[in-house]
Amino acid sequence: VYKIQVELSESASDRIVASGKASIAGGNVTLAMENSPDLLSQSQVESLVGRRYDILDAAGGIDGRFDAVLPNYLFLGGTLDYAANAIRLDIGRNGTALASVAQTPNQAAVAGAVETLGAGNPVYESLLLSENAATAQRAFQQLSGEIYPALAGLLLNDSRYLRDSVGERLRQTSDGEDGGEAPEGWFKALGSWGKSADGSHGSEGYRHSVGGFLLGVDSQVASDTRLGLVAGYSNSSLNMDSSLQSSASIDSYHLGAYLGRQLQQWRLSLGAAHAWHRAEVKRDLQYGAVAGKQKAKLDAQSSQLFAEAAYALGWRSLELEPFAGLAYVHVASDDFRERGSAAALEGGDDNLDAAFTTLGLRAKRHFELDAGRRLALSGTLGWRHNLSDTTPQRHLAFASGSQPFSVESVALSRDAALLGVDASLAVNREVSVRLGYNGLLGSREKDHGVGLAVDWRF
Repeated sequence: VYKIQVELSESASDRIVASGKASIAGGNVTLAMENSPDLLSQSQVESLVGRRYDILDAAGGIDGRFDAVLPNYLFLGGTLDYAANAIRLDIGRNGTALASVAQTPNQAAVAGAVETLGAGNPVYESLLLSENAATAQRAFQQLSGEIYPALAGLLLNDSRYLRDSVGERLRQTSDGEDGGEAPEGWFKALGSWGKSADGSHGSEGYRHSVGGFLLGVDSQVASDTRLGLVAGYSNSSLNMDSSLQSSASIDSYHLGAYLGRQLQQWRLSLGAAHAWHRAEVKRDLQYGAVAGKQKAKLDAQSSQLFAEAAYALGWRSLELEPFAGLAYVHVASDDFRERGSAAALEGGDDNLDAAFTTLGLRAKRHFELDAGRRLALSGTLGWRHNLSDTTPQRHLAFASGSQPFSVESVALSRDAALLGVDASLAVNREVSVRLGYNGLLGSREKDHGVGLAVDWRF
């Protein structure tokens, strides 16, 4: 076996020079190519495709031929050109398309875009050095930018914390614990953590968490109607599974208004909110022998409308409340451009919408304590149904110039169970404290949250 070492940076290869005649008794030429050790740090590189290397020169001529050039690379091959006194090796693309080895829709989309980058592009050249399908698939997965649709899906899901908190506040005031027409304030600190499982089409799962606070003020504008405003801040984190090595930190600022009305046993609530988001995204690339780092700052906004109707029932010492809710959420992501290596991505404006319905039952019981204090324990069991397309998508392209491609993240659960447990303690006539847990359990996502709230009368 004759092994050829191709070093692109020096435009050289292994070469045999004979002063006499060279005799070849078969054998194979095995390629062992080298390109720049840090391909992605360059904006343009010399291409392996179309290169010709002198591998044997014999002044007395050449007798015989090699059996074959072994295709050690998935997308590259070589052909031998025999002359009277020399043998030359030509490097070229073989018939294997990049997308032909992709295993998922995201990988196929990225592979098609990389193919359009063409020879000389560092990303394209780095893929040509893939020795096997597994290496190429890992590269496609890391190049995909899958964190961007995941980020939009996370913002959409996290919108529930504000509307759930507003609902808790309105239930507190409709429970006979309000102070008439005087304004009241409330504060809630919240946190949650969860995980989305890998998608059915090969999209990667992720872990996420959020922490923040909400501050609200409301007043009884009529005997059966309460109007309020809410504002807040939260910080969310998103970490993709280890194979993607991508993460994001999101700062969010929230503003909303809400209305609650009591009509005998019926309780109606309405609300609207808007949030401004600033995300810092990091992606680390490591596949084959190349590495790169990408960073981006991404702005987004989200808006939501929500409503709920509930009916109060009594059963022994329990207060039962069947309820039905509807929410619409819109997430608008601004354009962005990554900074970093040659594998940087860019994306235009994108939108994601979802509508949710909820059905469930709440149960509450009151306990009178000493010194005028009152304890209320409640539980919630519900079902959330997603009426919309459940798969977040984002339209991206390589910043160095490629055809646009679309990637998707883990689909939101079509149906999920809602669980809640709350305790409310009226410390005195002016102040009450609430502590609660809420969970969302779906086939693809599981989220657990806790909150501590304080209500006070001015």
